[in-house]
Amino acid sequence: MVWNTNWGFLAALLGEAGTARIWADGPDPIFANADQPGTAVVTEGGYRLSGTWKRVSGVDRADWLVVVAVVAEDGSPRLTQGGTPDVRLFALSRDQLSVLDTGDVSGMPGTGSNTVVVDDVLVPDELVARFDVPARTQRPLYHGFIPALVFPGCSAVVLGVAQSAVDEIVALATSKSTFTGGTLAESARAQATVARSEAALQAARLLLLSAAATVDAAGEKGEPATLDQRAALHAAMGHATEVSREVLVAMYELGGSASIDRGNPVERLFRDGMVALQHANHFAPFLEAAGRVRFGFDPGVPLF
Repeated sequence: MVWNTNWGFLAALLGEAGTARIWADGPDPIFANADQPGTAVVTEGGYRLSGTWKRVSGVDRADWLVVVAVVAEDGSPRLTQGGTPDVRLFALSRDQLSVLDTGDVSGMPGTGSNTVVVDDVLVPDELVARFDVPARTQRPLYHGFIPALVFPGCSAVVLGVAQSAVDEIVALATSKSTFTGGTLAESARAQATVARSEAALQAARLLLLSAAATVDAAGEKGEPATLDQRAALHAAMGHATEVSREVLVAMYELGGSASIDRGNPVERLFRDGMVALQHANHFAPFLEAAGRVRFGFDPGVPLF
């Protein structure tokens, strides 16, 4: 939730009127967000927005919802000058949406990831942001690729969950006996698995930080992040995804029957971690897109 509701950077994309409206009641509004595209139609003073967004984490506690929508014209997506669909961010106040209680999940139930429905709601121009224009706030953080401020956060979460699973297994292993005698901690297999897992997690963490730092460095120079730099960031996220999944499975297996007991930290971390790994930012098409860029092709996915 600390990651998913951290959308304060929206102030750098909106104009002064929109920023003043959202932050009118204080410095810390809570945001929820959703990335499945809705549809927006131009109208006088703004847009008429409609859509259904599933698994919107934190929406029950949010003051504002930020959604992605494609601007439609004559029943088809309107294209930008670059020939791509006109995709924008729309900020909605809590009273403009309906929340359906659909968040019955196997892991991370505390996120309250329910369904949001918006039916032909007016969103004024001041609460609509674009990705294809420079940020209004001219600071190094906003000179790079704005979505990169959000994307890597989910990968950091799963790396942390996987590391916690390793820590719990290490704590459990000192007292857990094995069929062959001795404790799990004394098992060469457990020792090698833990060492291999921690080395892989540390390598994945360093790669993710390095790729993010490269994007940040472009912003420090007042330059946009290149397509290759963004592809490297997505590749690092894909790598973190694969490593975290492998480590969670390895720790679950090492825990034996203890891993299936409700209330055991390993059981909870395994469920929560596997759910976090299903996040859209971890989907295989992003890693495939990074490979396409390496071969000189267009990534073929939006907001890359």
